[in-house]
Amino acid sequence: MNRLADSRVPVIAPSARPLQAVSRGLFRQPIFRSGGSIKRLWIVTALIVAASASLHAQSGSRRLAVRDLDIEGNRAIDDFTLRASIATTESAWLARQWWTRWVGWGRRPLFDETEFRRDVLRLLVLYRQTGYVDARVDTVVTRRRDHVNIRFIITEGEPVRVTSLVVNGTEEIIPASLLLRDLPLQQGEPFDQARLIVSTDSIRAALQNRGYPFPMVYRSFSIQYAERAARVEFLVDPGPAARIGSIEVIGPADLDPSLVRKTLRVRPGQRFSQEALYRSQQELYRMGVFDFVDVRLADSVPSGPGDSLVTVMVQVSRGRLHSIRVGGGYGTNDCFRALTSWTARNFLGGGRNLEITAGFSKIGTGPPFDAGFERRVCPFLRREASSEEGKKRLKLNYNLSAALRFPTVFSPRRSATLTISGERFSEFQAYVRQAVGFNMSLTQQTKWNVPVTLSYSLSYGSTRADDAVFCSILNVCREEDAAIFRKDRVKATAGVLLVRDRTNSPINPTRGTVFTLEGRLASKAFGSDPEIEFAKAIAELASYHPVGRRSVFAWRVRWGSIGSPDPGLDRDVQFIPTEERFYSGGPTSVRGFRQNELGPLVHVIEITTFVDSGQNLDSLTAVVDTLVSPTGGNGILLANAELRFPLSRSGRLAGVVFVDLGRVVAQESQGDDRGFRVTPGAGLRISTPLGPVRLDVAYNPHGPEQGLLFRRRCELGPEARVCSEAIKQPDDFGRAVGNGLLGLGKFIPFFKNLRMNFSIGQAF
Repeated sequence: MNRLADSRVPVIAPSARPLQAVSRGLFRQPIFRSGGSIKRLWIVTALIVAASASLHAQSGSRRLAVRDLDIEGNRAIDDFTLRASIATTESAWLARQWWTRWVGWGRRPLFDETEFRRDVLRLLVLYRQTGYVDARVDTVVTRRRDHVNIRFIITEGEPVRVTSLVVNGTEEIIPASLLLRDLPLQQGEPFDQARLIVSTDSIRAALQNRGYPFPMVYRSFSIQYAERAARVEFLVDPGPAARIGSIEVIGPADLDPSLVRKTLRVRPGQRFSQEALYRSQQELYRMGVFDFVDVRLADSVPSGPGDSLVTVMVQVSRGRLHSIRVGGGYGTNDCFRALTSWTARNFLGGGRNLEITAGFSKIGTGPPFDAGFERRVCPFLRREASSEEGKKRLKLNYNLSAALRFPTVFSPRRSATLTISGERFSEFQAYVRQAVGFNMSLTQQTKWNVPVTLSYSLSYGSTRADDAVFCSILNVCREEDAAIFRKDRVKATAGVLLVRDRTNSPINPTRGTVFTLEGRLASKAFGSDPEIEFAKAIAELASYHPVGRRSVFAWRVRWGSIGSPDPGLDRDVQFIPTEERFYSGGPTSVRGFRQNELGPLVHVIEITTFVDSGQNLDSLTAVVDTLVSPTGGNGILLANAELRFPLSRSGRLAGVVFVDLGRVVAQESQGDDRGFRVTPGAGLRISTPLGPVRLDVAYNPHGPEQGLLFRRRCELGPEARVCSEAIKQPDDFGRAVGNGLLGLGKFIPFFKNLRMNFSIGQAF
């Protein structure tokens, strides 16, 4: 019985009756008897609004907001899953902070007593379905003037565990040991009924991929609560084995069915495989011609006990055949960027795709659109403008290409691409490459669903680098000698690329592995210039492991090596094209170093003397510029490890702690072992439709790299700028040069070893 009714205390609920009584009394006043109807209407309206607002305030004051909601004692089920299974939610982050909640920002859900009691039952049911039959949920509700704080205290107890797991009826098709190995429900684990259902689907899928389209899987279990033990058994009826009898294609009236049939991974007479149907659906989507694709069995049950033929139905809907894409962006090394492309799908029939792309970067930092952005808008590029070669690297970068893709080449598992391109590309502080050429590639899908790509590329162009680079790696320190390596040359390479991608997302993976193996060979036999011959190999392995519900531990290892078969030109070292050498440092490698500044490099001191022609070239003054030129290396070893974890309930804001390790070696260093460089750090991630926007701060305990000292003397007269032969010597003050005081580093030595990186997308 209600306590208020027991003590005979009257309870007055908000209603419309008091308002009616007041209105009747007011209408008898002289103002209403003498006034017009318009005046009466306005007064009544004002009274109704005022009374309604008062009643709403009184009723609203009785409803309390849920400010904080905490869950304690849970180990088997994480907070995210438990919060998603209940109806009661806490206020938004801004509404929970004392310095912002008074403004009224953030969502404030109201406390519902009925749903709160149901939430306790929801948590108990969830734990019992997960195997924790003795779980207990206690609650603590702290009521304040305008809000409540809620705590769920969970005592999980001992779970019921799977002590016996058996699969019967598949021995003639697939050994039960292989099925049991891959089931989500495993022996010794808690008896999770959701995993029991998923395991049933896993057994059914394994049989469908081996030619049995209509398997029946029956599951049974028994639980001994006293022993905390569960025995699970799967009884399988595989049904008849089947082959594909016919393929029906349903689509627009003007659709050529042969376009669809030649792309499918299945053919009449082949053994049925559900996975082959999924792969066929992916290939049809990848063509870009269709916006809807459905590949499935036309039969839901076998026609008879002896029927061994099934019909596959393919239903497609054509999408847009032409599209235009325009995009833009900003990067610390590229400043402003723009991209536009035009795509023609089903070009000249046969499912071919033609894509014409134009990309530009370093817009506004150099000709022809020089706006001086490198001074303020993109200050990271300011160091490029301090040298003549650097100013050339600030010019507009472009990439113009036309790519024609053939979806099938004599087989649905084989595709080809032909690309014609012209580009101007500059690597920060290292080189600039300008060339035109073409590339042909052939991709073969293996039976293990691992694509292997064979390619051949031919380009004609030149690569320019600072004199210091040639002086360091080739001992070519005179400008006229270095000009030999800046000439336009033909580079022809043949390559092979193998990619095994088992991740769950191409943008932000949280589970799986990616293995990449690449090899490239440039040789006279392929048409390459005799001075451009090399062999290059790169291997990379990245792995992603879920930690709890939403955290991810990711790691990557990358190895690369490159060599030239013949030094040539009576040189003591091999010549590796500058654009093919390995560079490290920056937001996607070792984040404690600036872009490309991990590994071999040279410090350049340029002493410029101004002379007066009227005084027979007598010196007036001198200016000293200090630059850094990465030279790259012949070998690289890179390792990264990071833990990504959420910082908000929605998961849009995440944090990361990482450790990067790297080493770049060069043959011309003559045994100078720089050793490995290890830089730890932390960062933030913000989820966007384009991928996570990340900000990383890394600590570099090693300081800047030391290298050779390149000293160049130049005389600047009224007619020309003349530089004498460069001098190369050990870098006695390289560390002092690299330890330039940056920001707070002038006052606190710790800060000068910090490096900040801003980018879009995960580091790997």
